[in-house]
Amino acid sequence: MRRNRWSKSLLIFLLILGTIIGGVIAEALKDKIPILTEGINIGFSPMTLDLYFIILTFGVNLRFNLGSAIGILLVLVFCSI
Repeated sequence: MRRNRWSKSLLIFLLILGTIIGGVIAEALKDKIPILTEGINIGFSPMTLDLYFIILTFGVNLRFNLGSAIGILLVLVFCSI
């Protein structure tokens, strides 16, 4: 039986890191390769809850583009070696 070299938490961390690095590289190269920034936005706009003595604002927005997908694929290739 073969043991897995990578723990699940390390793999999740590397996938998130690949997504972030891929997105940053896509934004940096958007003038030369504009297709890398094509993607989708997932989330909801900020919602404010005013309780008189405290104001709470909640909001989440995830942007997933082609550069992020390439970053994830590179991490998966790296982890399989």
